[in-house]
Amino acid sequence: MALLLSSVLGLTGCWDIKDISDRTPIIAMGFDYLSQNHWRVSISDALLAQGGSASYSGAIHYGDGPNLTEAIEDLRTHLARRIYLGSTKVYVFGQGVLQSHSTEVLRYLLQRGEVDQTGFVLGTRGTAVGLLSHPDGAMGLTGVRLLKEFESEQESRDGHIKEPIWKTVWGALDTGDTLHIPIFDNLPQTSVQATGTALVYEGKLRTMLSREESVTLRWLLGLHGRNVLPLDPPFDQYELKTMQVATSTRYDGQARAINIRMAADLEAYTAPSMKLDSAIIPQLSQDAAKTMVRRILALARKLQAADADGALWHSVAWQAGYSDFELKRTTVTVKITARVAPHFSPSA
Repeated sequence: MALLLSSVLGLTGCWDIKDISDRTPIIAMGFDYLSQNHWRVSISDALLAQGGSASYSGAIHYGDGPNLTEAIEDLRTHLARRIYLGSTKVYVFGQGVLQSHSTEVLRYLLQRGEVDQTGFVLGTRGTAVGLLSHPDGAMGLTGVRLLKEFESEQESRDGHIKEPIWKTVWGALDTGDTLHIPIFDNLPQTSVQATGTALVYEGKLRTMLSREESVTLRWLLGLHGRNVLPLDPPFDQYELKTMQVATSTRYDGQARAINIRMAADLEAYTAPSMKLDSAIIPQLSQDAAKTMVRRILALARKLQAADADGALWHSVAWQAGYSDFELKRTTVTVKITARVAPHFSPSA
């Protein structure tokens, strides 16, 4: 019995060592639906450079096929090691997948037991393989840059909504909520930048929000973010930074009217001089409130036209007992109290 137990432990140890050394170190994975019966699945492996450098090196591998499964099988033939998604932290959806095939990819990820559910899903208006192949001047690899964008930011400054993959999958497949997918695109030289948010509902891309519209959506969702708010004339020489936004949503009647109340704390970010005249603070506060109301109402109209409830009003209505809520038949009113502090916000 002792000899048998020893043999089992020895086999287990050897198998683990072999298993680890036989895995491709995947940092990011891309999914593209290029045309009918043409899928492309890509991976970006990552190795930290020697000598204390913070830069990473790696290669892009991809496989093609008439469906998702066969594209992945083709990818396997180009790898010396087996595919293991336990190290993958970023999943990129190309434009074709965003349009109509996101649910198919999410179900694939949900069925893979080794997928790290704390990873992130994002999209691009080009191809996923194109985004991952784009060099990054600081990190070396775009896959690493994208991961840093999600893991290091405590509060979003560019409007994207970061959600771990478990929440993305749960929202898309279990609750029927509109899916928020941050969009990143290539910069002209090196690296990438956040450019907006894709709203996907029932597996279909409903609309693309700009960077500023994504910031506005964050207000409605009650998410923190230090975002610059440009003002209109005659205060266009001022820019304010939102420091704190608190949002509450109520329904009237049979949820045919949504009343949004918001309190926003802001600080001056730029001004004609380094001193903020206390006499102008009430005017800045009023103009900030008007600007925020206008942006929220414009976004609400866009969500209604696209039938994409990015603000998750439908979920709140259901929790309140309004099972027949329909975004297109609902009016939205907004009341905002804005408070501008008499000092400047830090530039970081």
